[in-house]
Amino acid sequence: MAKMQLIIHRISSIIDRLSAFSDTMQNLLWIVLVAIVIFGVAISLFSINRKANKYTKVVINRLISEGKYIPGLFVELNNTKEILRYYIYSQKWKKRLIKGYNFIYDNSYGNILKKAYKNTNLQFHLKRRASQREILDAIQNAYDLHKDFEKSSVKSDDDYKESMVLFEVISYPYTEALENLLQYSKASDTKYFVLTGSAGNGKTNLLCSISELLINLKEAVVFLNSRDIHGDIWEFICYQLKLPLKRVRKEQYFYLVNFVLLIRKKYLYIIIDAVNENDNDSFDQQIAEFVNEITKYSRIKIIVSCRNEYYKEHFHEYLVNKVNTPSVEFDLREQQYTEAAVDKMIRAYCKYFNYRGNISLGVKRILSEQLLLLRIFFEVNKNSCADADSIRKHEIYAQYIEIAKKNSEVDIEKILDGIADFMLNSETYDEVSLADLEKMGIAQEILEKALDGSVLLSKKLISHEGTIAKNEKEVVYFVFDEMRDYYLARRILLKNISADNVDGDLILKNLQKLNLMKVSCAEGIIHYCYIFFRTDQVVEKSNQKEKMCSAILNLYRIPENRKKKSYWHMRHRKEFQNLGLRIIFTSNVKLMDFEIKYIQDCLRKDPYEDGGIIFDTMLDDTLYGGTYNLDIYLEILFGLKNKEEIFTAFHTICARNVIEDYNIPKDFIKFYLDAETEKQKSQIQKIAELFLICFKVNDETTQRELGKFFNKLPLHAEVQNEMFFRLKMACKLEVDDNE
Repeated sequence: MAKMQLIIHRISSIIDRLSAFSDTMQNLLWIVLVAIVIFGVAISLFSINRKANKYTKVVINRLISEGKYIPGLFVELNNTKEILRYYIYSQKWKKRLIKGYNFIYDNSYGNILKKAYKNTNLQFHLKRRASQREILDAIQNAYDLHKDFEKSSVKSDDDYKESMVLFEVISYPYTEALENLLQYSKASDTKYFVLTGSAGNGKTNLLCSISELLINLKEAVVFLNSRDIHGDIWEFICYQLKLPLKRVRKEQYFYLVNFVLLIRKKYLYIIIDAVNENDNDSFDQQIAEFVNEITKYSRIKIIVSCRNEYYKEHFHEYLVNKVNTPSVEFDLREQQYTEAAVDKMIRAYCKYFNYRGNISLGVKRILSEQLLLLRIFFEVNKNSCADADSIRKHEIYAQYIEIAKKNSEVDIEKILDGIADFMLNSETYDEVSLADLEKMGIAQEILEKALDGSVLLSKKLISHEGTIAKNEKEVVYFVFDEMRDYYLARRILLKNISADNVDGDLILKNLQKLNLMKVSCAEGIIHYCYIFFRTDQVVEKSNQKEKMCSAILNLYRIPENRKKKSYWHMRHRKEFQNLGLRIIFTSNVKLMDFEIKYIQDCLRKDPYEDGGIIFDTMLDDTLYGGTYNLDIYLEILFGLKNKEEIFTAFHTICARNVIEDYNIPKDFIKFYLDAETEKQKSQIQKIAELFLICFKVNDETTQRELGKFFNKLPLHAEVQNEMFFRLKMACKLEVDDNE
């Protein structure tokens, strides 16, 4: 019995030991598994730089292959990239900001100002250890002070009243220097940067160049085109970077990423280009939520870009108003392109494409405003020596497609037609899947040859409906949005015209539908259809030109009694807000009576919406030799035939045009002296004389200078009398009424 108990005890002891060993092994296994997970996560955290930059390089290389980014041709046209450098270097460049600010006042003028204007809120000298916020506040306060000097509204010490006049007179150099420092300081003090500009302004080129700079600095950067994003933005990024989120929650993972970046003194930059190009109905809300989430992390910065035309009307609400973190909004259109920068860019393109012709000042101006068009222009004129005195976009695009057809081994027109027809029929304007193209009889090998032959089309892999690694498919899309718009317009027209007939009503129904849908391509399609109706001979013979063009303009006509809008606040004029006016003035063809009536209708109903930019357009074309000029402007103005309406519309010229750096009417003397022909001088003199008849400049000194200069010109009396007479006739005043 005792023996049996001993055996049982031994067996029990062995079982206990085995059980204990098993528990130990199991615990060790769990420890090993946890260690493996932690190790995997750690490796992933430290390799996010490599993963992000690898993905970004792929995207940039794709853009290079598509021709949307040519590094050798990227030229810094203004200080935009410098502002983004401050955004990137932030703390590292703080000394530059302090040194630049102190330099403004470390002189005899600065000493006078410090003694004359004693305000505890102002700092005329910053210490080396000043924080980003202290720097920004100091620059902002100084900038506001000098803007007050311009208004002569600054009170000073009585002993220095005479000296204050100096700062009122020389305020512009101060405000200009402080404005640049203010932009740099705001960029240094933010994690969120919103870049805007018109189509072809070079947003993609700039962001590609910045991404390459970040990669060279060993920073982590994820460059995304919004077109590529389908479904949830977070999931898309995590999937593309192959992050291990099956084991770790997204929020936990990025907090760890943020911690690792903090230790390494690095940042993760997320750049989302062209947010307006994503036609997903919920993308605007998604982008707002994503920015709010991503900016919670101190070491993650984000840049987004958007076209001006969509930003003001739609995306500003989601990119700024619905975002919790402060943003820097930067408009490329507000930046001036110096003549030297434009010439440098044109020379680079001429050399790259072996173009030897002369380009007129007017054409240079148009090409410099739209870098996308610049590229296509040089593609069309490669190895050419033909001079370019004028330019029309639709003609350039048509020539480009003809070149692509000649150079392609396959029937590229059939492919383009198939893609355009599918987009129009399915009402999806971003891309067409390879499967759908094969159903149309376009085999993949044929498509590949078409893709290699031009930069019209490109291909990418997408994953729809927010799924990961599911429903993947390859799609084809137009590389350039404007080329897509042109080709879609072409297909709409070709389906509704014959050799001797144009079904204008059916075309108009298509355009009205697109306008109501408010899709991204609507404006471009409507514009190119308008050009067709304006220039086509069959339309001319069928007497449909005015009917169809007027019907298109009526889509954008200002309603009666609409509340007036003043976008520019008498200062900034960048682009037409009224799309009808934009269509008319970008068509670059001679104005017809119905177009002049439309322009006059806009000036009657709301002159401050676009009156200033109408004048700017006419002035620029006078100075640069474009289609329109100041004589045409005067015809439009006097055609209002109402004294108050004429005076109100004409008064909208009184503003600083930031883009061209005009201070109107102060610069009338400069315009006259710089004019190269007598015709230009005559037109500028007429405007100046009319202004002196109708108004007075706020600055009495400028008023005297204008009067003194133009009163001494040989034809002063003759031109002044002509303006008096035309004004009286237009207003139906008595001939001797000089009121």
